[in-house]
Parts: sequence; C-alpha cells; structure tokens
Amino acid sequence: MNWLILIAVLALLIALPVLRRWIAPPSRPTTGPQVLGDAEAWQVQGIKAAQEFFLQVPSLLPDATVLYLEGSPTPDVVQFLRSHAEQTDYGGPIGTIWSWPPNERYSLRATPELFAGIADLATRHAVPELCSHLHFYRQEEPLANWFDAFDDPFLISRTIPRERVDQFCTALAATVSEASA
Repeated sequence: MNWLILIAVLALLIALPVLRRWIAPPSRPTTGPQVLGDAEAWQVQGIKAAQEFFLQVPSLLPDATVLYLEGSPTPDVVQFLRSHAEQTDYGGPIGTIWSWPPNERYSLRATPELFAGIADLATRHAVPELCSHLHFYRQEEPLANWFDAFDDPFLISRTIPRERVDQFCTALAATVSEASA
C-alpha cells in the first residue's frame, strides 16, 4: 500500500507543471494587446504556401519589430524559435486557451533571418508543426493578425499601402479585399 501512495505522489509531482499550464490563468493584463478590427484591415485569403509566405513577409512588413507566434511546434522548430526569442513575456493576443499538446507562445525579433529560417523549416514541416497563430507588430501597433494561420483570412493593417499588399498577394496567388464591417 505504501508503494501505491509513493507512486501516486511521484506521478502527481511529474504531472503538476503540465496541469499548472492548463489550470492557471494567463499572466497578462486584462486589457490585452491591440488587435486589428475589420474596419482597419485588408483581408487576404487563399494563402496556402507557408514557405513562400514567410519569404514574402519582409517585403510586406519591413517595419515589423516583433512576431508573436503561438502553436505546438516540433522540437527542431522550438529550438530555432528560442534562438530568436525576445527576453520578454508573450505580449500578443492569445488565440488558443486550451489544446493538446499545450500551445507554446513566443515573442520573436522580426528580422529577415527569422523569416528566412521559418521559411526553410516550412520545407520540412506541415503548418501545424510551425504555428497556429501569427501576429506582427511595430512596437505596440498591430501590423497584421492571423488567427488560425493558413485557414482563416490574414488581416493586414490599412496603414500598409494597398500597392504593397497587392504585390504580396500576387506573389502568393492570394486575394485581397476590404474586410467586412
């Protein structure tokens, strides 16, 4: 009987960090980060190629300073993301409250090297192994939000010139429209 108690206690100690991630509320301000609304965004649909998307991002969003990435990436993707991570808490919108495996969240320096590296990873990984949600910011200003990346529409701030958005869409064989109000 003592062995059963010991095994149960050890199992609980091992499981506690995972359980804490599911149960504990996120440590974020209740106001949250700015997110683009429909009236202030271009809506891009039909983006399917992750590699080409990440190669085109620097041309679309040259002023981006941070990429908030959320998902359940594979170990080699995690290793790459950690090498580009900011030493700050995740400051982007949370797209998934609960998932299995648990989602990880990264605040990443938005650099051409980051995007080229993710594009390279996309040649060996399916999108769910890279990310679930992507958010591009210039400091605190949202430039683009993409919940359910590669499925839902990609919202791009109207502060980005339409000509640049059109070039991005042409390169990706995607379509742009005004988001519905």
